[in-house]
Amino acid sequence: MPAWGNTDIHNQKPKWDVERETRELIQLTVATGNTAGNNVITVTAFDGGPSTLANVGVAAGQYVYFWANGANNYGGQAGNGTPGMFFSNTQVTSVSGNTVVLGNPLFNTVSAGFTVEFDKKISYNANKTMSANYAADTVLVSTTRTSASNNLIGGNIVPGWVHIQKKMNNDGQVRYIRETLVALASPTASNTASGNTSWGTAFANT
Repeated sequence: MPAWGNTDIHNQKPKWDVERETRELIQLTVATGNTAGNNVITVTAFDGGPSTLANVGVAAGQYVYFWANGANNYGGQAGNGTPGMFFSNTQVTSVSGNTVVLGNPLFNTVSAGFTVEFDKKISYNANKTMSANYAADTVLVSTTRTSASNNLIGGNIVPGWVHIQKKMNNDGQVRYIRETLVALASPTASNTASGNTSWGTAFANT
């Protein structure tokens, strides 16, 4: 998967540290897999002995990622999410011993020997630079959104992935801070709501 892409789907946002949504908890090996449409797998014990998933911190709500033989070949899912970076489309519903119940059914077969990674959500302090809204406020500016007439923040903007912050001065004046993360020649705003940020619409949804 690239570090960033030209379309505004979730897993093509820039992979900058401040964009991270998850951190790795643990990687294990699938002992008993399952086929598409099923939502239960069993993993090997962490120490080859009595350890269970709960003992190593795996719990409901964590995000799950699969890949085969260490290769960049995501199995079981549609490749959504990035381990250690972005949320996957599958979360843990429950664990019992070394058996995991998944919140979504597998999209493809997960076989014994696959690697499975469990990630925990990163909770940022909203008062810090890396706030919970950082990823939400990174939007794709297409060529039709660059002119001042098509954006709320005024001025011409470079096409690409841009982080927008809404600030208020002590005197009550509202201003917008923009930072271009990745400049792109031909970005595609495939999502009609991709001009939206956590605080409102920054760019015309075209």
